[in-house]
Amino acid sequence: MRDIWNQDTLNQNGQTRTYTVFVYGTLRRGEANRAVMAPFVVRELGLGKIRGTLYDLGAYPAVVLRGFGLVAGEWVEVTDRGLFVLDQLEGYPGLYDRTIVQDVRGRWQGFVYHMRRVPQGAVRIPGGDWVAWRKRRKGGR
Repeated sequence: MRDIWNQDTLNQNGQTRTYTVFVYGTLRRGEANRAVMAPFVVRELGLGKIRGTLYDLGAYPAVVLRGFGLVAGEWVEVTDRGLFVLDQLEGYPGLYDRTIVQDVRGRWQGFVYHMRRVPQGAVRIPGGDWVAWRKRRKGGR
């Protein structure tokens, strides 16, 4: 029996099982936690948007899947080991929940890490783009 915590699980065709994930904050390209996910990325699918509201929690953002706003991010495909690593990083289950969402253009669907409630003191990010917000917050362009 294969140990799924140390190796990737193979599907019935002998290929590594993969999962599509929408990332919108510190896991995006060029952001602080991308290196944590990078070894497990099988494919970068592209930019996208999901419905929800994005909040700044200080060092990282959180999306709440309510409202009519759009949240910008990237769709990636990761191995099952990668999904496990992301679960640990995101504090799932507990801090974040994980559910399936669809891109607003209908091109992809997959997991997203989200919060059920807006954390106290969280600031809504206008435009729903963590990267752009972080640059503005730090005075960058």
